[in-house]
Amino acid sequence: MILQKTKNYSPDKLNSIKQLSDYKDLVLQYAPIENEYRYALREMSAKLENLDDYCQMRFAHNPIHHIESRIKTLDSIIEKIERRGYEPTLDNLRTYIYDIAGIRVVCKYINDIYQIVDLLSKQKDLEIMIKKDYIVHPKDTGYRSLHIVFIIEIYVDDEIKKVPVEIQFRTLAMDMWACLEHELRYKSHNQLSITQQNELKEYSSTLYNVDLNMQKIYISTIVGDDDND
Repeated sequence: MILQKTKNYSPDKLNSIKQLSDYKDLVLQYAPIENEYRYALREMSAKLENLDDYCQMRFAHNPIHHIESRIKTLDSIIEKIERRGYEPTLDNLRTYIYDIAGIRVVCKYINDIYQIVDLLSKQKDLEIMIKKDYIVHPKDTGYRSLHIVFIIEIYVDDEIKKVPVEIQFRTLAMDMWACLEHELRYKSHNQLSITQQNELKEYSSTLYNVDLNMQKIYISTIVGDDDND
């Protein structure tokens, strides 16, 4: 179910990246630390797949359509630290950057998202650090998603370490809109006009209504049938 992984980095490879040449100390310190985030990513991905299997057995429904995962590259981490006004140090990396390990969970229905989050929140080795619900309260652009930073406990070198993992939960419709909007907004050489921005926001609302209506059909035709058995 995991569609995307990031290759491990080594100090030699990181040192060869031109834009990182001014951050050699951080480069050398980061390589072993990156493995902690990679372990956390695998543990969290396994939890999600297990919950999907549980829902299939318990409710005859797989809520998760697909999962994508990635480890943020060090040059992106440094850019984000500096953009927030902090020195690019290992301490600041640990303190202020919560999305080094990132997962995108694409679900079939809106209710599926909240069901998976509820099941995750009951696990003793997880705690919610940050929660931003852009489904109920979308961004001004029309972007919808549920962002949660979970702190997960992992075992590394006989130690228990707590590592943040950011998960973005979306429906298929939300994911389609977000991917295309990102390409239009950030990869186009031409800036979007106010009219085009308003159109994208309107399309987001239309797709959200589609999500709600598809969910109603699912509940009335499939969940309702199960209740009548």
